[in-house]
Amino acid sequence: MQEMDNLELDKIDFRSLRLLNVLLETASVTKAGEALAISQPAASRVLAQLRLALGDPLLVRGRRGNTLTPRAEALRPLVAEALDAVSTLFVKDAFEPKSAKLRLRVATTDYGAATVLAPLARQLAVSAPAVTIEIAPWSAQTLTALESGRLDLALYAESKLPENFHSRALFRDKYACLVRRGHPVLSKLRRDGSMNPRAAALYPQIVLLYPDGDQLVGEDVLTQLGHPPERIAMRTPYFTSAPLLLSNTDNMILLPSLLARTLTKSAPVVQVALHADTEFGYRLIWHERTQKDRGIRWIRTQIYKLFSRAETGAEDRVRERDA
Repeated sequence: MQEMDNLELDKIDFRSLRLLNVLLETASVTKAGEALAISQPAASRVLAQLRLALGDPLLVRGRRGNTLTPRAEALRPLVAEALDAVSTLFVKDAFEPKSAKLRLRVATTDYGAATVLAPLARQLAVSAPAVTIEIAPWSAQTLTALESGRLDLALYAESKLPENFHSRALFRDKYACLVRRGHPVLSKLRRDGSMNPRAAALYPQIVLLYPDGDQLVGEDVLTQLGHPPERIAMRTPYFTSAPLLLSNTDNMILLPSLLARTLTKSAPVVQVALHADTEFGYRLIWHERTQKDRGIRWIRTQIYKLFSRAETGAEDRVRERDA
């Protein structure tokens, strides 16, 4: 008997539940069919399936019209509640930035934190004050963490991404030299105020380390330009500590110009353009699993707006369709 009940129950769908709800309210097969825009014969067939599944006639004829059985009367609040519960599954909740308590997990280096997340935090303090940003270091596990849901977004330079990952270019940057105020090189600049790589290579260098898989690798820009430095004074993965490392020395560090510009505003250091082509693209990365998430999609849009003048073109792997 239980097996038969399950077989009959398998025939009941959402339309059947809606028809039962109207039927229990109106006690009329005709009105129930009209409410669902189906014919009376079709409504009668659904009623027959409901009677089999519930083991009760539900609706019987009386001298003054149809009347509900005791079982049907008892089902009225239960059916209405079940219908509301099912309907809730398909309601698209609106994202309200002012009240949203979203925890945003982002993987990046301190370059991404300074150039992207710092201005984003300032903007969110006004538009979405309950949003919390958690910064994780970029690592060999970052893409896996995005895929599994342990991370929501990532910020990094151009690189090939696996299938089901999305990216959007935010801006292009280039390397610049950063030195202390009064550094001897400042009296030997080109007429346009820039510095030749050959001249830069004469001074002790602080080389930045970037995560590459499970290890850190040095971004020796001068060597890549064909002018290896005469001496490397230090290697570090911490971009924003540069002013402290330059103080009271003739050391020089080559780092992205957006970050260099930021550091000059808060420390006694000078940014000097490098007379060479060192341009690179920087982008936002996410996985397909969060493509339609309303909160994270709203955050992505806020980041795009911060860099709306950035040149995107060829750096877009997948154009954002839902911004």
